[in-house]
Amino acid sequence: MPTMQERQPKGTEVVKPPIPADEADRLRALEHYRLGGIGRERPFDDITQFAADLFDVPMSLVSIVGSDTQCFRGACGIDETHTSRDVAFCAFAILQPDVMVVPDATKDPRFRGNPLVTGPPHVRFYAGAPLRVANGQPLGTLCIVDYKPRDFSEKDRRRLAQLARTVIDLIELRVEGFAADEHRRKLDDERQLLKLTVENVSGGVAVVDRDLRLMLWNQAFVDLFDYAPDSVTGGRDARELIRLTAQRGELGPGDPDQIVAGFVESIRTSDSRRLEIQRRDGRILDIRRESIRGGRFIMTARDVTQERQINRLKDELVSTVSHELRTPLTAISGALGLMAGGAAGELPDRAKQLVAIGSKNAERLIHLVNDLLDMDKLQSGKLVFHFDERELGLLLTEAIEQIGPYAERFGVKLEFDHPAEAVVAKVDGNRLCQVMANLLSNACKFSPSGGTVHVSLERAGDVARISVADEGPGISPEFRARLFKRFEQEDGAHQHGHAGTGLGLAISKGIVEAHGGSIALDSAAGTGATFIVELPL
Repeated sequence: MPTMQERQPKGTEVVKPPIPADEADRLRALEHYRLGGIGRERPFDDITQFAADLFDVPMSLVSIVGSDTQCFRGACGIDETHTSRDVAFCAFAILQPDVMVVPDATKDPRFRGNPLVTGPPHVRFYAGAPLRVANGQPLGTLCIVDYKPRDFSEKDRRRLAQLARTVIDLIELRVEGFAADEHRRKLDDERQLLKLTVENVSGGVAVVDRDLRLMLWNQAFVDLFDYAPDSVTGGRDARELIRLTAQRGELGPGDPDQIVAGFVESIRTSDSRRLEIQRRDGRILDIRRESIRGGRFIMTARDVTQERQINRLKDELVSTVSHELRTPLTAISGALGLMAGGAAGELPDRAKQLVAIGSKNAERLIHLVNDLLDMDKLQSGKLVFHFDERELGLLLTEAIEQIGPYAERFGVKLEFDHPAEAVVAKVDGNRLCQVMANLLSNACKFSPSGGTVHVSLERAGDVARISVADEGPGISPEFRARLFKRFEQEDGAHQHGHAGTGLGLAISKGIVEAHGGSIALDSAAGTGATFIVELPL
């Protein structure tokens, strides 16, 4: 085959192709499409072979014009892989809006001195269609070459332009393929990283796609549910695993198919769910489900058998001790009260101080025991409620009056924003006053001397909304998640003289929820802490 030697006879002059005004943008497009550098590709070779046959020429090229070189991504009739841009016909063709035709290069002032014309391979005829990609930049050409002059009809031009569009489509598909390959590689890397992460999680983890097919899981998931190894495979329908668990009776009584349907309905209609199941071997699993992007969800399972046993023993101990302490503490408090009242005769001043201290601490212990008993009854569902229609404004006024002397000890004022109209709800008045006592006493304790605790009541749609706001330091974001848990107190509370049992808010939450209502910290409030209680009307 002929070679493209860049020899220039004496007396001739090479005309270098002009540089496009937007050359920097064109070269960036070249990099984007990954067409820089030398190298031929089979699909482009096939097209050049087809073009050579179609137009009956000895040479056809898919030429990419770089900054200094034109590289042949596809070629027919030539062994070279590239030439200098300075002698490239295609560097002129990319400047044209349509097919550039040179019927006889020896008569064209741009090319008659070109070494590819004056020397081997003695180019005479050239036709090149610009390869303009999606952003309009010409990256190169699909061209055909002959060693003798020839004509090129309008029909031939259209055919070459149509064939060039096929090359452009290949270029676009090629870069999309690169992007897809990169995306697949990234997904594979992320999947491998996720798999390693999941395998190192102590609990069971499984990820399920929008079609309820298993995507990812760890061995702990298989072990916790005691599934056969061959029953948990990629693409396995999660409904079949749920059915296996239901057939064992571990998801409660009933028809397994109906249980599966219930679980699927829950998955389709809610973003999260939490439940506990007891396995046939007695183990208790805490199961949580959370929706994630793309209609998928992640399920975690944790063996909480030992935790539940410890909690049960602890609750039984607290309940037993509380009941055993209540009677003697009441007797001690009563006896100290009688002594303080002079039932045992006049006491020396020092003895009066000691009796007062003992009486105060006995009252604190009785309060703690009562809180423990209330918590025990709430957990067991044995706390008795007496619901009546009550005017909440009067009930809150009563609660505020009862806490008044306590607020005075801290130098705190209590303000109540009365509603314009009466707000009536069905509540247990004593228990609601207990909730208010907890909220108001906390607000007084944490407010600065001279501060004010604001209480408000309003009707908000089908609920009554009660607000208790103080001017204290507020509650840290770290503690908010534990705010309503038993025996929880924020770090530093004791050091600042605000000791308590850590049960008040937990009890208040249980009482409010027994009313069908809710209690929460208003995180949108400014300074201090604001608690919102909502009760159904």
